Amino acid sequence: MSELQPLLEFKKISKSFPGVKALNEVDMNFSKGEVHALVGENGAGKSTLMKILSGVYQPTSGQIYYNGEEVHIKNPHEAQLMGISIIFQEFSLINHLDVVSNVFLNREPVGFGGFKDKNLARQKTLEIFNRMGVEIDIDKLISELSVVEQQLVEIAKALSVTSKVLIMDEPSAPLTDKELTKLFDIIRSLREEGVTVIYISHMLEEIFEIADRVTVLKDGEVTHTDEVANMTKDLLVQKMVGREIGDIYPDLGTPLDESILNVEKLSCGRKIQDISFSLRKGEILGLAGMVGSGRSEVVKALMGLLKKDRGLIEVGGREIANSSVREAIANGFYYIPSDRKKEGIIAPMSIKENTTIANLDAYLKKGLINRRNENKAAVEENNKLRTKTSSMNELIRNLSGGNQQKVLLARALLTNPKIFCIVEPTRGIDVGAKHEIYKILRDLCEAGNSVIMVSSELPEVIGMADRILVMKQGKVAGIIDQAEKKATEEQVLSLAVGHEYCLHKKEESK
Repeated sequence: MSELQPLLEFKKISKSFPGVKALNEVDMNFSKGEVHALVGENGAGKSTLMKILSGVYQPTSGQIYYNGEEVHIKNPHEAQLMGISIIFQEFSLINHLDVVSNVFLNREPVGFGGFKDKNLARQKTLEIFNRMGVEIDIDKLISELSVVEQQLVEIAKALSVTSKVLIMDEPSAPLTDKELTKLFDIIRSLREEGVTVIYISHMLEEIFEIADRVTVLKDGEVTHTDEVANMTKDLLVQKMVGREIGDIYPDLGTPLDESILNVEKLSCGRKIQDISFSLRKGEILGLAGMVGSGRSEVVKALMGLLKKDRGLIEVGGREIANSSVREAIANGFYYIPSDRKKEGIIAPMSIKENTTIANLDAYLKKGLINRRNENKAAVEENNKLRTKTSSMNELIRNLSGGNQQKVLLARALLTNPKIFCIVEPTRGIDVGAKHEIYKILRDLCEAGNSVIMVSSELPEVIGMADRILVMKQGKVAGIIDQAEKKATEEQVLSLAVGHEYCLHKKEESK
């Protein structure tokens, strides 16, 4: 495929921002009718390059060739006219408009007399969703849709344009396995129609499932391009971060025998029932289970985010209620949610403000915030975690996912917690940043803190947790101590889904 005449070619593309060179002489080409994956750590330059291609940014230097001719893409409208569409990681939908209006925003079909034809727009929208194999209420407002449905509308919006090049930036993030299968079916049909798909993802399994070629960006430069068939996951990780995949997880810890937390018969309606466990000082306790098993609800109950029906929570031998988040923080707990953008960061605020907001009382003097002390605290904590930023005054929304997660950890540290409750700690974070987050969590435990980590990624749970508490249908299905024997994915799944899984595996082995 790489031997075909390129449909699109970058030659020595560079892009500089004040104090930062985001791209350095990038050479890359894309063939007609291929799925070309673009991978790299956060901050490697992937999104910057795609924003240049889609007309959002202008290159500092270099050339873009399209169908063999040099082009200058001045804005997104010009890119669309050329047949270049992009589905951004951040949705660009208008919440108070319905699905049809969003799909054909500023491009409404025109009927008799030159007037906008709403019925024709509805018909075309239905045709697109039928092509995608998706059922959705096209009369609903975007604000009424789930995150998954909003992602599908973004895809439909891109497909409503006659695209020759379709850029997908982390399209699978909110999708279930079933919906991801549909997305891949759509991509394959686009490839057969001759559309070039540029696929950006941190999920390496997806790259091997759907891509024909893969290009690795590191520090704004292309470090490797090859057919996916010639790559392995280990090799791809090496090219991205310069280390073996086996080095991603730090060594397991050696927790003390001392229990810092004891939970007995904790129940919240049908969500969790009679949950009992302990947490040792210096331990990472991993919570695993299928979607809906109650794993996230356990930490929400500990933090006062779910009302408890009954149960005992003891910290250091002292019974506590934790009936609110404020009370839980006062008792030495801190919660970092799974949805970093919606429930974690405050996007319009600076890194400093996001870091100190949970502990502002510490910087108050006569009702006013001592900005010098606030800034000093933010700098110290973010420096400890190696947050990459040029200034504490930079808006947090400009940071990569990994650095945003570090800011949330810095915020937590300023409340002086003893028990960190963190859900999906590396969701949407690249491999290199994952390693840094894992190291931070392990360092916290070595300093005498404890971590309850909820994750849907089994390799992550097995790689990080000293013990694994497996949930099933709101109850504890079992606890695996990795000090005794290293857990396997099959062992965790057997507990998570029960006897039926074991029977199925036995039938497969016959």
